[in-house]
Amino acid sequence: MSAALIARRAFALLCFAAALGLAIHLIGELNRLKGLKTDLAEINNVRYGLLDADQWVSRVSGVLERRIEGFELTEANRPQIKRAVEQALETLLSQVEQYLRRRHQQAGGSWLDQLKGAIQQGLQDLLVDFDSLRRKVPEYADLVVEELSKPEARREIQAQLATFLKQAADASFAKTERSRLEALLAHHGCVEPQACTLEIGARIAESSRPLLYQVAGLFALIGAIFLVCLSPQSQGGAAPAPAGRPRMDPYQLSLLSGATLILLAGGILTPMIEIEARITELRLLLMGEPVIFADQVLYFQTKSIFDVVLILVRAGGADMILVAVLIVLFSVIFPALKVLATYVYYYDVRGLRHSAPVHFFALRSAKWSMADVLVIAIFMAYIGFSGLVGSQLGALSRAAKAVEVLTTNGTTLAPGFYLFLGFVLASLLLSSLLESRIGEGHST
Repeated sequence: MSAALIARRAFALLCFAAALGLAIHLIGELNRLKGLKTDLAEINNVRYGLLDADQWVSRVSGVLERRIEGFELTEANRPQIKRAVEQALETLLSQVEQYLRRRHQQAGGSWLDQLKGAIQQGLQDLLVDFDSLRRKVPEYADLVVEELSKPEARREIQAQLATFLKQAADASFAKTERSRLEALLAHHGCVEPQACTLEIGARIAESSRPLLYQVAGLFALIGAIFLVCLSPQSQGGAAPAPAGRPRMDPYQLSLLSGATLILLAGGILTPMIEIEARITELRLLLMGEPVIFADQVLYFQTKSIFDVVLILVRAGGADMILVAVLIVLFSVIFPALKVLATYVYYYDVRGLRHSAPVHFFALRSAKWSMADVLVIAIFMAYIGFSGLVGSQLGALSRAAKAVEVLTTNGTTLAPGFYLFLGFVLASLLLSSLLESRIGEGHST
């Protein structure tokens, strides 16, 4: 064996070791990033913002407090305010008078009760002169207007309005369960959702680009292994095949099979697709001031094949378990066994070439391997989800006439999809190469 061949094999082995270490690192980091994105989506979930009555109370109370705090009594607005107070006082007096009269008239059915009611009404008319009170309404209105201009009165009004809104919301809407949100805030060491959003968003942005570079580096390492192992110079020591071409070395074939399985592991253990529907900003005007809800997540999911299988199994239904088994069988087990069985068949490892399982997976399982179909299915699902989410969010924006709504469709293909696609291409290349060599052996 020449020194050049030894150097090429050592380089291929070094690339394989680096690819294996990088793949293990990527699986951990991509799943950590998935956790951060899931936590961020949960913190910004619409049920803690736009659909939370307490958030509406907080924002509306803030608008009212600012309007009350900014209230100033001037010569220009005093007549208008006084007229409003006078109307309120007159309405109040009329309602009180009507209520007292009805109560006295309904005192009872006997003549004694009616006499008692008449006496009470007479005493009321003698002691309480509603006409005199109505004549003094302008005077009372001036006093009320003066009280409204005092800071302590404004603070009391603010407190009463906030209490009223809170009580109305508690009576009309169910309380939002926030235990999950509070647990996430405590886990990330945040006091409020806004601060946690900024912190987690910064960590995601800091991690995303280096991970993309590492995925590209993994593909470069796998590509280098294939180039080195399949080059004619690297097969100089192998026995010639019947057609005159060199027979692939078992050492190099092991590296190629291992590199292909590394891509498979990365593809099934890391997220393949991210589906997100988000209201970037919802803005409406209340008393001339904007009420804004930002970054409201309507839906977010990021799953790997392994995650989907676990979800189906945990669902517990027979149909769900069957689907999980089919996914694992046709998209993971069959492709992996085909690569391994082809290697065993090609080199007749331990005399297993003619065993039924090895013969089946090496020569007859191609039509049962659905990995390439799964890749197409995932890609079509991405297109479908992207179009569906975009269409629905667009309909939401168009339906909001008096409200300004900005929506975001964040559906994307995740690195796991590209790793799985790399596995499909690498396994097809390796299987085609080995099957052609097997066919040459059979032809002789």
